[in-house]
Amino acid sequence: MPVSSFTRGVQGASLSYYRLYTLERADGRFIGFEEYDAADDVEAVRLAERFRGSRPLELWCGKRRVRSFSARESAVG
Repeated sequence: MPVSSFTRGVQGASLSYYRLYTLERADGRFIGFEEYDAADDVEAVRLAERFRGSRPLELWCGKRRVRSFSARESAVG
């Protein structure tokens, strides 16, 4: 995998920068985000699962959308 400008090296490990956007349910506008580094998309998705709740989420790595998450039904209230 080519190293992009969104990849950071930490003690020899290659980490990519991810943003997890929280979306407004009605119109899909983003209303907040979390930032973190992960070794790959699999780890980034696993970390994103911690933030799932009553609003949809989108996980991005630079200009690439990695995954969309629907709101958890049990958290909708």
